[in-house]
Amino acid sequence: MARFDDRALARLRELIAARPAIEIDAPQFRRAAVLIPLIAGADGWSLLFTRRAENMAAHSGQIAFPGGGVEGSELFEDAARREAQEEVGIPARHVEIFGRLDDLITNSGFLVAPFAAVVHERSDYVMQESEVVEIFEVPVDALLAEHNPEVRYVSFRNRRCPAYFYHHGRYEIWGLTGRMLKAFLDLVWQAI
Repeated sequence: MARFDDRALARLRELIAARPAIEIDAPQFRRAAVLIPLIAGADGWSLLFTRRAENMAAHSGQIAFPGGGVEGSELFEDAARREAQEEVGIPARHVEIFGRLDDLITNSGFLVAPFAAVVHERSDYVMQESEVVEIFEVPVDALLAEHNPEVRYVSFRNRRCPAYFYHHGRYEIWGLTGRMLKAFLDLVWQAI
């Protein structure tokens, strides 16, 4: 039986609405926005992920949520929708953003605003092959499994830093996406 169901989604919406996101004002960083897209399926709710192309300047080959750079005076929220449409073909009109999570600063110099969203109408995914080499969904309940997340220490700039690793089948989700996923799932745990 699914733990994250429609009732849990309704509570998640309330939880996120009740807590203002920490918005970082750091103009020295490049601005980016990410969509955390929830998609309903026959077996319950899933999250959509991509695998970034190996030739990308930042975070190449990694598993990510759809997202990317903010253009000019574009709002973070609009950038998240636009990037999801460009990268995976989800029409912006099908995306309902219901909350912003806390901003994150990456080691590669980005200020990232993550947005939780529901994709209301399933459509065929269309990869932007210059940026994305794979699109896949993972059931939310699988990400809540007892073995997730695994905490490992990774080396970065001569330091050992803790990192969250989520496992599902052949997929290992970590890095910035692991940090965003952990923050999102901490709220999901409160909603179920």
